[in-house]
Amino acid sequence: MEIFTIIFPIIFSLMPVIMIVIVVLTVISKTKKITNDYLGMTPGQTMDLISKGIREEVTTPKAITELSAVYTPKIQRDFPEMGYGGMEALARNALIASFNAIEKKSTEGLLEISCSPALVNKVTNIINDLGSKGEEEKYDNVKIHRCGICSYLKKQDEAIVAFEYSLQYEYKRFKLGKLVSSPDHNGLVQAAYRVTLTYNQKIHEQTNNMVYTSNCPNCGAPVDAGSKDRECPYCGSGFTVINDRVWQVSDFNLIK
Repeated sequence: MEIFTIIFPIIFSLMPVIMIVIVVLTVISKTKKITNDYLGMTPGQTMDLISKGIREEVTTPKAITELSAVYTPKIQRDFPEMGYGGMEALARNALIASFNAIEKKSTEGLLEISCSPALVNKVTNIINDLGSKGEEEKYDNVKIHRCGICSYLKKQDEAIVAFEYSLQYEYKRFKLGKLVSSPDHNGLVQAAYRVTLTYNQKIHEQTNNMVYTSNCPNCGAPVDAGSKDRECPYCGSGFTVINDRVWQVSDFNLIK
């Protein structure tokens, strides 16, 4: 009787631990049964498969829509001075400059390339939103796998070209100076972005009434760089329009 008097309180005090052990063993048993019945694998094999999937996710480039072969001849015909190469370089530079702007918390670098006020405002809003939450983002070692035109539309006075980029970068997000988000494999992320370029033949920015101008190579008089006329209105000399001054990067979006 004295033995039961001693053992019973001990058993009673251990009941929560015993119940937890029973629950854990039950979960493990059911997990084994489920993975074996539905996947034909042990839990260890299932975890290996999940781990492999994560590794492939961060090392496999994203697919993009690439229709450059269809649209490049049309662009070369419509905008021979700019062409595919000039447009792609502008889109690429603006995308990387946007990453740098978010990281440095300044859009000054965007002002050095042909970006629209809408794009500058978008990046500014991203910076302000992160700042309001005490957060910051880092995009390091950006590497572009593939790029190409996914759409092209030309109207009478304007045109729109959209590029898609498959790329990777090392991403880190900090909150109040502490790392809060970084995927596995040194923060490596595979992503796909769409970058949009727009052309306005009148080259008027409604936000600040800016008009881009150039100068006649013969008499030096100012000429409208967006004019359909390829002759100086003052001396009649011909000139070539510098189209990269009228094409602007208007937007960029993460698509996957």
